[in-house]
Amino acid sequence: MNWKWLSGTLLASLLGLTLILQPIQAEQKNPSYRDQVAVLMYHHIHDTDKSSGTVTTRLFEDQIRYLKDKGYHFISLTEFKAFMKGASVPSNAVLVTLDDGYKSVYENAYPVLKKYEVPAVSFVITETLDDPESSYIPPMSRDELYQMTHETDFIDIQSHTHASHRKLGNNQAALVGRETVDGKEETKEQYEQRILKDGKTSIEHLSRIYERPVDTIAYPYGIINTESIRLLKKSGFQYGFTIIPQMATRDADPMRIPRINAGSPWITPERLDRIIQKRTIPIPDSPDFFPLDDAMKQLGGDMQLDHQKVIIRYQDRYWVGKIRSMELRGTAGILRLKKPLLLRGGHPMISWKDLQTLTRQQAQYDPATRQISLRKPLMTHSS
Repeated sequence: MNWKWLSGTLLASLLGLTLILQPIQAEQKNPSYRDQVAVLMYHHIHDTDKSSGTVTTRLFEDQIRYLKDKGYHFISLTEFKAFMKGASVPSNAVLVTLDDGYKSVYENAYPVLKKYEVPAVSFVITETLDDPESSYIPPMSRDELYQMTHETDFIDIQSHTHASHRKLGNNQAALVGRETVDGKEETKEQYEQRILKDGKTSIEHLSRIYERPVDTIAYPYGIINTESIRLLKKSGFQYGFTIIPQMATRDADPMRIPRINAGSPWITPERLDRIIQKRTIPIPDSPDFFPLDDAMKQLGGDMQLDHQKVIIRYQDRYWVGKIRSMELRGTAGILRLKKPLLLRGGHPMISWKDLQTLTRQQAQYDPATRQISLRKPLMTHSS
């Protein structure tokens, strides 16, 4: 046997195989993003019903398994809310949400979530708890919601309104439009009372089933406006999910949190992975702006927000400023800022350079932990 010829042939074959596999491996790149969350949106998980908002149990499980195998980390609603307030989340974080509270969530999605120990939030239309016939797709019962939230500690239920998941006669969403009764359009006061009552009723219904705070809503059809947000906040909600297809960051308005649709039958696991990757947001190693409350907490200071007024205490110094202001007035005189104070997601934000000027020290930022460490003194002065 010609061993020299055989070894040469094998080597050539291996090289050819390597070249063939290279593009495949390139396509299988693992996700790599931090300081943001891919909030996924589903509706109906069913094996025979067909619609643009329905996926089979198999596709749902394939998506979950694929994302776990690729290195995504699923987080709970509690972890997400802590993230919005400044806490860290794992890299490649994902939150699963399911709208409408259909029975298919309990029968088909819930077993998959339990199997893979994946946290999720089910947004429930609470009028269906009293009147199941009000939904053309069978809804979950109180007993099913109770079982789902008490068998595990990682399934949450929140609001999808009480009776506002509908369109009015003028085709406007019930949360933003004016109802017409007996030929008369409701007044501003009647509209406000209707939205306030709807929000409070939904919270009351879910609080009888579920011990954790009911403070989160997913807007029907994703339609919302400034006035309805104001009323929903007044009724008790602190977080609201839209259908804007973006990644969720701390900069997001807590009442306008984006979500990425994953619940359509044509979204394969591979396609879902690509959709998420295309929407990731680059996070710099040193932030342009940093949450002032988080910075003061880490550095031993204190910050309070009183409407638009920001009060800062750090070591033996004290400042007062306003959102969008370019200066802080305090015990050491006026501190002139390079960039104005901003308000993002309820958090006063200070530019990274101005934070170092305020502390009079050079600072280093660890993007993996979101921790600040102070270095040597910074030569600066107030005027």
